[in-house]
Formats: sequence, C-alpha cells, structure tokens
Amino acid sequence: MSILKVVLPVLVMMVIGVLGRKLKFLNDSGIGNIKFLVMKIILPVAIFNALGTAGYSGNTVVVIAIILAAIIVSFILGYLLKFLFKEPYKKYVPFMVSVYEGGLMGYPLYVNLVGAENLSYIALLDIACLLFGFSVYMGLLEQTESGEKFKIKNLCLGAIKNPAFIATVLGVIVGATGLLNMLTETSFGEVYNAVQNIITAGLSALVLIIVGYNFKPERGLILPCIKIILSRLILQAVLATAVIFTLHAIMGVNKLLDFAVIILMACPMSFSTQSFLKTEEGSKFVSTANSLYCLVTVIVYVVLAFMV
Repeated sequence: MSILKVVLPVLVMMVIGVLGRKLKFLNDSGIGNIKFLVMKIILPVAIFNALGTAGYSGNTVVVIAIILAAIIVSFILGYLLKFLFKEPYKKYVPFMVSVYEGGLMGYPLYVNLVGAENLSYIALLDIACLLFGFSVYMGLLEQTESGEKFKIKNLCLGAIKNPAFIATVLGVIVGATGLLNMLTETSFGEVYNAVQNIITAGLSALVLIIVGYNFKPERGLILPCIKIILSRLILQAVLATAVIFTLHAIMGVNKLLDFAVIILMACPMSFSTQSFLKTEEGSKFVSTANSLYCLVTVIVYVVLAFMV
C-alpha cells in the first residue's frame, strides 16, 4: 500500500493528461499556457522556497559538490551516447540520462522508506539537481529546442532571463545566509508560507498533466525508449556506486544518506523538463521514456524496502 500511496497519485494525474488529449478537453494551446504558467511563476517560487529554507553547512557543501559532479559527468557522457540514437531523438540523450525527479518521486518514496523526519537527507542531495538543472541544463535544452548552436554568451543570457535560474540563485543566497529562515520565524512568516503554498500547491499536478498529455506511445518509439532507459539505468547505477564509496571515504558510513543517494539516482529525469520542450517528436519521446522509467524507480524502492 505504501508504494500505491506514492505511485497511484502520479499515475492518476498522468491519466488525466492522456484523457484530456483523447477526449479533447485539452489541446496544444492549453498545454502551452500551462507550461508557461509552470515555467514562469509556479516552478520558480517552488525552487526559491526549497533552496531558501534548506540547511547549509560544511558537510552540505561536500555532499552537494559530489552529487553535482555525478550529474555533470552523466550529462557529459550523454553526449558520448548520442551515436546509439537516430534523429530526432539523439539530441535529447544528454538531458535524459542526467538530473533526477526528487520532488514527485524521490521525496515520497524516501519518506515511506525511512520516515519524514529524515527527509532532509534526500532534500540535501536534490539541491545539486536544482542548481544544475535550472542553469546549464535548461539553458542548453532551450538552445537545443530552438536549433541554436552552443554559445556561452547565449547560455548566460538565457540563464539571466530564466525565472527558474534567478530563483535558484536567490534561493541559495537567502538559504546560505539564513535570511528566509529568519523571515519565516517572524509574524510575517505565516503570511509568506500561505502565499507560497497556494502558488505552488498545483505544481505537481500540472506538470504530470503535461507529461500525460504528451504520453503518446508509438511503435517507432519502442526501440529508442528501451535504449535510453537502459543507458540511464546503467550509467546511474555506476555513478550511484561511485558516489556512495566517495561519501563513505570522506564522511564515513551513513545508511540514511546511502538510501537517499540510491532513491534519488534511481528516479527518472525531472518531469519539469517536459515544460521546456517545444517539438512534438521530443515531447512524445521524452514523456514516454520518462513515464516508463518510473517502473525502474519503483523496483529499486521495493528492493530497498526489503533491505530496511
């Protein structure tokens, strides 16, 4: 039942997206408007709050740096794996073998595994994902979707104009300095929490509806989806092993942190990525492969549950 509590809500919202397309009460224009709302307002607010209220310390920096290194390595290796794929799918490979869906998959699974009181372990790891995901990752994805050649200048300009990146930078600043936590402890804190809660409450549902809307399995997608799922699975398994050994060498053995690493790195790529895709071919491929990868995440969780 604990697995159903995590997986069923995700599946229900995706099914609503699928039915929305099939029954035509959702269309491309409506989904485009939802994507705009998610990218420009809801997601940035959620990122700012998550990073702004996170705890920062010496060990925090070490853990974030290690996970960030693993994400960057997987992203770079994704370019080396592009030869396995044909157009129009090969350009998405680096993006599909890196970053992780912590909020919708990793967090609830981890809480079910070890309890809500230990959520900070996986939230700490997810900081690296947010930092990379809404800077270089999304910037390059937007350039890829628009057909632009890679230019550092355009990447920097795109990041500066990206509300999610701005929210990431500001969130780290107010989190590291403790400013947001100090604010939330004042009488105005309740007002702040009420406002950000109502803004971000629908984030998960909206993103999953987008994923479901673009879930259009076709015969031609079977082989590339299997390839990308296996590529991500093998790559992340190797990197997760390397991350755990590195953390043990630096900080000693911590099973709660080990489980957090395994759960997070077994998750599919961020569902938010779907909000940045513009082409129909890319949306179909990414949505189908990412949805199927959720099965991998659930299997890993079941194995860990038996170990616990």
